[in-house]
Amino acid sequence: METHQKQFESRKENPTYWHNKSHDLFVSARTLWNAMQENRGLEVNCLAAYKMLLGMSFELLIKAHCVGSGVKFADTHDLAALARTANFPISNDENGILKVLSEYIIWDGRYPVPKKAQHLENHWKNQKKVLNDKEKLGSLTVLFSNDKLDFEYFLPIWRKYSDLFMERYNWAAEGDCDLIGLADYVPNQF
Repeated sequence: METHQKQFESRKENPTYWHNKSHDLFVSARTLWNAMQENRGLEVNCLAAYKMLLGMSFELLIKAHCVGSGVKFADTHDLAALARTANFPISNDENGILKVLSEYIIWDGRYPVPKKAQHLENHWKNQKKVLNDKEKLGSLTVLFSNDKLDFEYFLPIWRKYSDLFMERYNWAAEGDCDLIGLADYVPNQF
């Protein structure tokens, strides 16, 4: 077998490759997040890319679980569907977040518009529902961002499934976040 074919098969079948790529994307998202916190002007240009990186990271983390357990997964970027395939115990809140991030992987992190106008409307409605909390101010109902896609909010969710990966596939000590460079993560520091 040719070297490139061996490498292809190894990367395809080894869940550690999938997890490592997930980690790389997650660290890239963190780096972009920290840069946006230092320079708020970057949010206008980088927020969609940040959300895309978060989503792609989670997609590969889920697929790492599937590869590790031998579960076939669909050729999709639908994170909620992939999480169900991997038998992840996701909450309703996490399910909503995964649906939002899926749209950033599919189109909103890469293109100015989706393939159909209805997808744009659905995405906006879903984001409004998932990423905002309602509060009554007199007779008005006001929406406030709930910060669910802030890195600090998402970090424990990613860690939970990364730790589960380590536990199940025994390639690192349980909870050994030092191995992946997130144990001592402090917001706004590199």
